[in-house]
Amino acid sequence: MTEKEFLEKRTPIWLEGEDLHISTPSSSDKNDFHAFLSKKYGYNWMFCIRGYYMPGSHVMLYIGDYECPNCTLLVTSYIFSYFKDIKYIGFGCNKGNPGEIWPAKIIVARDMSCLNNDIFNKQTEESV
Repeated sequence: MTEKEFLEKRTPIWLEGEDLHISTPSSSDKNDFHAFLSKKYGYNWMFCIRGYYMPGSHVMLYIGDYECPNCTLLVTSYIFSYFKDIKYIGFGCNKGNPGEIWPAKIIVARDMSCLNNDIFNKQTEESV
């Protein structure tokens, strides 16, 4: 998948407020997500739990400089019930180069098993 295809396919999300409500920008704000959070809500995007939803695949969540957010299993369960079509949630990103899809540091599968990216990729390859 190219960077352009990735950006067109994914939907940015952020967890808002103490109840961690899942929010998404409008389609016109989708590609300028950090400016949108700052301008509309006054949020410093470095301090919000943010990420993206990739339809039919996964949700990726991170905070700050793509670090793992401190989320409980309740939040994880909530995200799986909100996005019924995802297979896993990624937490934090291992930074790569611009244009690459950066892999998650930690992956929680729908069955709530917690895996690192190498184990997840091996299991995924074996199941295909």
